[in-house]
Amino acid sequence: MVVFSCDGCGLVLKKSQVDTHAERCRTCNSVSCADCAVSFYGDDYRAHTTCVSEAERYEKSVYKGKSKKKRNPQEEWTDLIEQSANDAPPALKEHLVYLASLGNVPRKEKQFRNFTANSLNLRGNDSVVGAVWTYLSALRQKETDARKKVDEAAKKVDDERRKKKEEEEQALQAKLDETLPSSKKLRKTFKKILKKEKSSVKIKLLRTKVFDELGLDKSLKKKLKKLLE
Repeated sequence: MVVFSCDGCGLVLKKSQVDTHAERCRTCNSVSCADCAVSFYGDDYRAHTTCVSEAERYEKSVYKGKSKKKRNPQEEWTDLIEQSANDAPPALKEHLVYLASLGNVPRKEKQFRNFTANSLNLRGNDSVVGAVWTYLSALRQKETDARKKVDEAAKKVDDERRKKKEEEEQALQAKLDETLPSSKKLRKTFKKILKKEKSSVKIKLLRTKVFDELGLDKSLKKKLKKLLE
């Protein structure tokens, strides 16, 4: 989660709190990211969702980042609430901004309704609480559908790549099987070379001589090596 600080008063702000603070703070002309120290003016901060760490910024080419840890559902839900506050309908924006500042908002409807009604002082105002839940649920479903499409597309690409690789390996194997000489011919060539040699021959050299004698393709060298072991 990206955190900003006001360049005017230095107050640390969550993303969902920036707009509200900018309206109240007279010295807030820009905000800076707490991680990468980049300043943002106007609404530019909204596009800043991730940033480089200090190690990555200073070490650059020699930096070896840690493997990215998968975010848990609660973290994704919290980010969704923060982002939704930026583009929410006017009637819901104030509630969502305050909700985003609380953190640890329940993800299930019943618990969410109770939490929102109590925390936002909306007890007895079920229509507003329901509107907030409906708005967030629709956004969450939209994100889920988009992620599903991306995952399906990635899986399709992987499956096609795997299938192509298998077909290439099968084609190569078929070619090798057609080209590789029979065991009888190999033994005959093996004996022929041994008769020509006046002294003992190392197995590595013998393999090379058999390989050259038969005029085999280099792709068959490993298979030939196994047969002559």
